[in-house]
Amino acid sequence: MNEELSGWKLVVGDVFRAPTNPELLCIMVADGLRILGMAVETIFFAALGFMSPASRGALLTGMLFFYMFSGLLAGYFAVWLLKTLTCGDYTGCHSTGAIPFSTFLVLLSLWFCISVPLTLVGGYVGSKAPYLEYPIRTNQIPREIPSQRFPSWLLVLGAGTLPFGTLFIELFFIMSSIWLGRVYYVFGFLFVVLILLVVVCAEVSLVFTYIHLCVEDWRWWWKSFFASGSVALYIFLYSINYLIFDLKSLSGLVSAVLYLGYSLFMVMAIMLATGAVGFLSSFLFVHRLFSSVKID
Repeated sequence: MNEELSGWKLVVGDVFRAPTNPELLCIMVADGLRILGMAVETIFFAALGFMSPASRGALLTGMLFFYMFSGLLAGYFAVWLLKTLTCGDYTGCHSTGAIPFSTFLVLLSLWFCISVPLTLVGGYVGSKAPYLEYPIRTNQIPREIPSQRFPSWLLVLGAGTLPFGTLFIELFFIMSSIWLGRVYYVFGFLFVVLILLVVVCAEVSLVFTYIHLCVEDWRWWWKSFFASGSVALYIFLYSINYLIFDLKSLSGLVSAVLYLGYSLFMVMAIMLATGAVGFLSSFLFVHRLFSSVKID
């Protein structure tokens, strides 16, 4: 039977070995799903006409509303995923931007009175839920990983080019709406682009994970996250390009630093959302793959 083992079957005893820093990974995936859910719901309702494209306040309010109330699912998923990764052996506070002090107090109250309690409730329910059991037992001694032809980080960076190709045209109109005050109307098309982005991120991460398993590299957890999440790097590079060639009205070092700072926050949110999609698609693929194959 051992003669039949080749490629990904050789890592059968290590493929479900817990990743490094599983708590951080679970929080990033859960928050990424939270951001993705907020984006899908906001764009969907905007496409249906419930939010006026000319009213940025309505869009911002809708985003905050969806983000806060999705804390219940984020807390549940973070704790449930942590139990799964550690074989059964927790998400709270995140960040904001520069806003008026009165609005900040309102948001702070909503955060601690709604979002944090919902997150804690979700985490408590997730701790009581049964975790997903692995189909194969993990070996006590980790398998040695053969030397690879190309560095893993190089493949991770290259994987982000395909998801970026699905949205780079739409990025110009989104950036113009944010920084030049132009009204963005085509939310229906943006919703389709978002769905395509999710599909491409899932496929890229899935293929990337399978390739690594075939070369006997069982450390796929974080790599699957950053394989699709690396699209954020190309979006940030596009933001720099937009600053140089399109934001000619923006003058001064301070304005440029503020622009790059906000762009960095934006791409971090995109990295979490796309990384969560890639990780979950790879996790379900690996679980399904090794569940369907009987290896003695």
